[in-house]
Amino acid sequence: MGNKDMKRRNFIKTGGLISAAIATPAVAFSQDSIIDNQLMKDSQKVNFTRDGLDLTPREYASLLSELDKNEGIDIDTYSNGGIVEKLEKRMAEILGKESAIFMPTGTLANHLALRKLAGEKRRVLVQSDSHIYRDSGDCANTLSGLNLIPLGKDKFDFELREVEEEYARTEAGRVETHIGVISIESPVRRYNNQLFDFEQMQAISAYARKKNIKMHLDGARLFNACVHTDKSPADYAKLFDTVYISLYKNFNAASGAILAGSKEFTEGFYHTRRMFGGGMPQVWPFAAVALHYLDGFLDSYKESLQEADKLFELLQENPKIEINKLEYSSNVFQMKLQNTNTQKFIDALEARNIYLPSANAKDGFIYFKINPSILRKSVKELAQLFLDALN
Repeated sequence: MGNKDMKRRNFIKTGGLISAAIATPAVAFSQDSIIDNQLMKDSQKVNFTRDGLDLTPREYASLLSELDKNEGIDIDTYSNGGIVEKLEKRMAEILGKESAIFMPTGTLANHLALRKLAGEKRRVLVQSDSHIYRDSGDCANTLSGLNLIPLGKDKFDFELREVEEEYARTEAGRVETHIGVISIESPVRRYNNQLFDFEQMQAISAYARKKNIKMHLDGARLFNACVHTDKSPADYAKLFDTVYISLYKNFNAASGAILAGSKEFTEGFYHTRRMFGGGMPQVWPFAAVALHYLDGFLDSYKESLQEADKLFELLQENPKIEINKLEYSSNVFQMKLQNTNTQKFIDALEARNIYLPSANAKDGFIYFKINPSILRKSVKELAQLFLDALN
């Protein structure tokens, strides 16, 4: 096994630490064979339901124990300092931003970014089906008095033309108002993680800077997008004043987010975070795991997609299996079964430690996600397990 392959395998099995935890007496439950066997089973699970590994409590606890034993974990104080600061600095470096700050949730990260960027220019342009507009309980309106204006009705993106039209409409009002921020989400969760076109982002960003409008990126799954568009995280981030990154979607933390921007933006921002109830006393269990996976994710996800292509090729040799790629897809694909009880198929796979989401009630497709857990088994083994479940 080559060095690169070994590195990849170690990354997938929680940095090679889960296996070590099972065999190491220092881990409290390592002498309990029942729990050890369950931990081994957990570490071999392949899930097509999440953006990351979907670590079980046993895996998570084992990983934290090994990280502390091997590397040491410097605890934080009210989400400041310690390993949290290390994570903030590393994420800022990767994004090409001056500074970054931990946030307990993506909802709070998006909200507070828009709040500060807008200032007195309280109109904010957003996607009509974005997380901040559809899934955040009107927090920006209710708690910060922002006027969110949805663009791109019934689609996952919007065009520069729509921005220009809304700008002209705003400027023509009889009472002076201004657009303060344009927010873009990509990949877009409500549209199966499809990607906002990068060139369209560039055009909107250039227009915004010309009009002195701030830009915010809801990049919860940004690192997925980077692999599909062959862009770096910094390539995306330079188009925006602030960027939010989820810590649990790609980087397997139990919770948490990072909000990156300029030093001026983040300076003293922990006061705002605490005002909104986000100054958690200690968040090192989130930061330690996210930092552990951060640097290896892009390579691991790229390899995951390559392995997925090989798996799809083998599976589609069977006439009962149809697999489709979405037009602007990232890590979500469609699967439909012919002349087969779909739920029984899903249940049979679960019995084999492979997890698929339920079929969509409207179109009958299974919308499944590719993530690095696919690397826990060989393509041939996975294909055989799928065919066994099919039969």
